[in-house]
Amino acid sequence: MTRKTIVAVLAAAVLMAAAARPASGQPGPDTRPVKLYVNLGYVNLFSQPKWISLGPEIELRLGRLFTVNPDVAIWFRQSFVGKSKIVPGATLNVKLGRFFVGGGAVHRVADWPELPAEVGRDRGWLMPKVQIGYLTGQARLTAYALIVGAADDVAIGLNLSMGIGRPTRD
Repeated sequence: MTRKTIVAVLAAAVLMAAAARPASGQPGPDTRPVKLYVNLGYVNLFSQPKWISLGPEIELRLGRLFTVNPDVAIWFRQSFVGKSKIVPGATLNVKLGRFFVGGGAVHRVADWPELPAEVGRDRGWLMPKVQIGYLTGQARLTAYALIVGAADDVAIGLNLSMGIGRPTRD
């Protein structure tokens, strides 16, 4: 090998390494099994009582498509009069690209009492929850329905969530 060939090969190797360096610095997909969100929401959009909710949510990934999301929220009355409520809950979500759908349950708030047993629709201390949402970077927008009593007695809510930590690139 001549001296010019060795210099040319070394120069090409240095250029290739320099070109690859910025690409290796780009964050890849977020594969962490746990992510923390802070939720700010509004519950019962269309009827009384209205609540503002604030609290953490943990996303536990179960593979590429499924997540389990336990959360605890503090619900304040919209007027900030009266007692606040601590409302734990959990949902199971299926991710479809940037969208997700899910279902779960939250603790029943005293303002939505259990239906009498003689009605035959006793829901106990949990309220079923159905949700749909959209992920965009660190933010997540979720619309959900809480089935308070009968099928026609539904509370609608909306959450804006901010992720804590490194941005996701799913």
